[in-house]
Amino acid sequence: MRFLTRIQIGKTQAARAKLSDSYAWHTALWAAFPGRDAEVRDFLFRVNDNLTHFQALLLSLEEPVPPPWGFWETTEIARTFLDHKTYRFQLKANPTMRRNNDRRRLGIYTEPRLREWILRKAGENGFGIVDGTLVVGAPIDQSFVRNGRRGKHTGVDFSGVLAVTDCDGFRHAFANGIGSAKAFGFGLLTLAPVSGVEG
Repeated sequence: MRFLTRIQIGKTQAARAKLSDSYAWHTALWAAFPGRDAEVRDFLFRVNDNLTHFQALLLSLEEPVPPPWGFWETTEIARTFLDHKTYRFQLKANPTMRRNNDRRRLGIYTEPRLREWILRKAGENGFGIVDGTLVVGAPIDQSFVRNGRRGKHTGVDFSGVLAVTDCDGFRHAFANGIGSAKAFGFGLLTLAPVSGVEG
């Protein structure tokens, strides 16, 4: 991914733009890449609700074309950004597990299982989480409407300090996201390099 876009929009303007749920955000952000309707989505995003306004982060391979709503600020990510060994991270994820009898995907709600989930995902994606730094937020159910049908995802915020163990796996995780429901605003790994922390 090459571009990081920060978007801010007030609640009133968001209502006018019909940004009513996570799938509406997905649709609106995809419109910022015109001429690609038949292609598969290749961006990641997350939306934060800050009471009076929304703040969104959009990670994309192409530079978006800002629509006539909100304030958009796009920067190109430096090629060396992913060369560091340790980062402070935040991840809004949709942790799930498969039910044995029908393989249906179910949300995870208990903290021990959430910790197991993020530690497993870290190992699969080229990094470890530094002992004593992991913070697991409370699971929050998020409803959406897609093609006239209602659905629900469970969102959990994870944060802490990570140490890179496999550069290629880590780069892949940054570009492609972690976990499921990426089209609904989950999976974006936000990073800030840190120094003086040993993994």
